[in-house]
Amino acid sequence: MLILFFIVLSPLFVSAQSEDTAIYSNFERNYNELLQSYYMKQNEKLLNQNFAGTTYGTHKASEVSDEEYQKRLKSIPSCVPLVYNPIVRNHIIYYADRIGDRVGVMLGISKYYFPIFENILDAYGVPCDLKYLVVIESAFNPKAVSKAGASGLWQFMYATGRTYDLRVNSIVDDRRDPIKSTVAAAQYLKNLYSIYHDWSLVLAAYNCGPGNVNKAMKRSGKNSFWEIYNYLPRETRNYVPAFIAATYVMNYADKHGIYPTELTKPLDLISDTVIVSKDIYFGQVEKVMGIPIEQIREMNPQYKMDYIPGSLAEYSLRLPLKDIETFIELEDSISNTDKEKYNPTNLFNGGSIETVASANDSTQTVYVTKTITHKVQNRDSWSSVAKRYGVSVSDLRKWNKKVKTNKLRRGTLLYVKQRVAVEKQKYIPQSEQEKESIVGESITAADNENNQQEKTVAKPKTLNNTANNNVNTAKKTTDNAKKSPDIKKQSTTKQTSQTHTVKDGETLSKIASKYSTTVDKIMKLNNLDKKAADKLRVGQKIKVK
Repeated sequence: MLILFFIVLSPLFVSAQSEDTAIYSNFERNYNELLQSYYMKQNEKLLNQNFAGTTYGTHKASEVSDEEYQKRLKSIPSCVPLVYNPIVRNHIIYYADRIGDRVGVMLGISKYYFPIFENILDAYGVPCDLKYLVVIESAFNPKAVSKAGASGLWQFMYATGRTYDLRVNSIVDDRRDPIKSTVAAAQYLKNLYSIYHDWSLVLAAYNCGPGNVNKAMKRSGKNSFWEIYNYLPRETRNYVPAFIAATYVMNYADKHGIYPTELTKPLDLISDTVIVSKDIYFGQVEKVMGIPIEQIREMNPQYKMDYIPGSLAEYSLRLPLKDIETFIELEDSISNTDKEKYNPTNLFNGGSIETVASANDSTQTVYVTKTITHKVQNRDSWSSVAKRYGVSVSDLRKWNKKVKTNKLRRGTLLYVKQRVAVEKQKYIPQSEQEKESIVGESITAADNENNQQEKTVAKPKTLNNTANNNVNTAKKTTDNAKKSPDIKKQSTTKQTSQTHTVKDGETLSKIASKYSTTVDKIMKLNNLDKKAADKLRVGQKIKVK
């Protein structure tokens, strides 16, 4: 019977080998980004060691018998039927034989995350074994972002996240918050189960959406995952097998010589959250309490700008447990530290760009102002829009003097000024021709399925102090060029056309920022219309200057 089962599924196995690259590439990208985090860098020596586990003899996954895999999978309590077939075997071999060292790191990190996931899933009546979804979704990287725009440990799309009350704006992205996103994931999974009453179908719908699962069921006339397999989107076909393999390897890693990497305090196991009642910047916390700003960022990945607008809404800050009481005592002092430097009003009213150097980091942070365009939706009000972007109603009205009605009309464009932190080396001042402008960016924040896409970025504009520095720098360059013919020749060469090869995840706005130019200029140089600009291909060469 087992042989017959394998013969029937063998065509699917061959197909799976060519279709599982998306899941694998997503995993590799998320894992590699995870290694750049503060805590992973603290364990850099440990992570650079070769994988110590043996993968020969009985340890090698490819040499384990089918009967043994079936026996082990049956012993794992799971709400999802842990079916074993050639497709699942292929995924197990990938996890155990090809990326065993990465699995060891995930086992180490899971000591921090799994208790959080289990408590929340159990509280919502969702099986705790669905915690293994995070392995294939994000590789435990809270800042993971997919090509489609999904973000966080549980990879929520913008619209789905908003449905489950996850705030997503210029200041905060709750999809990256481990606790809030897990609550949302538990609610979403529970709602999907109320539709299908089958956890395998729930996983498929979690990956590709209920619409695609319903379509596959209708076209096939069947109602189980393996029966509708060939009618599902390509990536989703391997989603459930990958989940089964991840469940297996997280339970039987030791059978393949894989053991948890003993990370030094992974993500600070002993931590807690405190509600912030003041406007607080991470730089202020670092200066007063001596906690490295990278560690604060790591423990609070939901905050995009190193800023918590505690005076406007209820926001929380996660810190090591030993520092919680100190923060509560010093919150007023922290909020008042370097208040002028961190005051966003100065920037909104044309103040100079700030450079804040971390005491424990050679990287400097530059704070600039961006203007965001919000498209009013149904039920939007002045107060709800202000709360969404972490600004006051009075400031919002001041920036939109032309909108004089108290009740906002759908489709109205509102301008919101935001203070954004960027690394100094990534901030490139503009040319002398643009010295009179203000740093700005236009993003339409409409509440719909297509809200992931950024609109055309307006010309970045430098502030007066920066402009004067640019003029002085340009003058020095000219003087040096006169002294040295070689320098002059080199300078002339740099002004000629320059091309850029598009990389994975890049957009025109990112490329424009990198080369200190604008999206409009790049579009004109390459004769691109908006549709073509939004669909850049990896490897595509475009002119940037």
